[in-house]
Amino acid sequence: MKLLINASTLSATGVVQVAVSFINECKKIEGNTYYVVLSQQVSSELDISSFGKNFTFYLIKNHPKNLLSGLSSRIKLKSIERTIKPDSIFSVFGPSWFTPKAPHLMGYAYPHYVYPDSPFFARISLWSRVLILFKRWIHTYFLRKNGSYFVCETDDVSERLHSILNFPKENIFTVSNTYGEHFNNVIKFNKTLLPKKKSNEFRFLSLCSLNEHKNLKILNQVIPLLDKKLNFKFILTVDSELFEESFSEESKSFIYNIGRINIADCPQIYSECDALFLPTLLECFSANYPEAMKMGKPILTSDLNFAKKVCQDAAFYFDPLDTSDIAQKIIRLMKDELLYKELVLKGKNRVELFPDASQRARKYIEICKKISKIC
Repeated sequence: MKLLINASTLSATGVVQVAVSFINECKKIEGNTYYVVLSQQVSSELDISSFGKNFTFYLIKNHPKNLLSGLSSRIKLKSIERTIKPDSIFSVFGPSWFTPKAPHLMGYAYPHYVYPDSPFFARISLWSRVLILFKRWIHTYFLRKNGSYFVCETDDVSERLHSILNFPKENIFTVSNTYGEHFNNVIKFNKTLLPKKKSNEFRFLSLCSLNEHKNLKILNQVIPLLDKKLNFKFILTVDSELFEESFSEESKSFIYNIGRINIADCPQIYSECDALFLPTLLECFSANYPEAMKMGKPILTSDLNFAKKVCQDAAFYFDPLDTSDIAQKIIRLMKDELLYKELVLKGKNRVELFPDASQRARKYIEICKKISKIC
């Protein structure tokens, strides 16, 4: 099969991680010829020299959605398709912002559109809600226009996307997200990514951006409620300028912010922390969940449907808008050794039910082959 992999639109950490993992796993799947279109961010995470002769790479410098600067990118994408005549195209996440002629599978990862009941919407301004509704209209239009097949990361999202797009259910597939292959070969570095741990220090890792739906700023209200006699730190990976302007001085004294890290360093940062703390209000699927399970770290996260679908009983849940509840759950996890061990064990059992990176990649390839035969 001649497969065109389109990763030209990706810049956010989570979607880049999925694309990089999939492209790397394709090296192990023989019998196909791969033509891979990369964004700057995806390109920076790949060692192109490690790929065989059955891979051809193209770099897209401007996002295809941009009206003027993206015009050359859209023209280039169409030209690539005309030249190689692929059997199938997989846009790792859509919209692709161009409409190919070949059978086209697009990944879906916009939680804002499929979870309108999220408490996130009660926290944002009327203008922000209007803007999201406008973006939903634009994105939905281009999702329908650009492709006929979609793949989501949970059955719940697949069902919700079916309702939004009104496409046949058989055109919407589910392939679970998972941890990357680098979590199977954890390397202990000679130097750590964090300051040396103090005696009895408990570290909560929030491995995500500072986007509003991630709800990290709630730490400004939670930290003052915590017993300062407890030795705790929150580990953040957000832009340094945003960090400085978004957190109070009191909060900063209990936070290590190390900025955005490379995907390959994620297992190391987990190994230096004690638990995952994710107060997010919106997700289709957070890879943080299976990553923490794989690394033997308990999960403390939002008591919302998307989290429960993924974690089930392998997480300790809190109301993400109730600062008192969050603080109480943080304190209990630090103090309750039995709860800690129980969550780690449940996480290890739960993560066994997820596909690994190789299995996920093969499922994507199977779908691409299937739609190439249908069309």
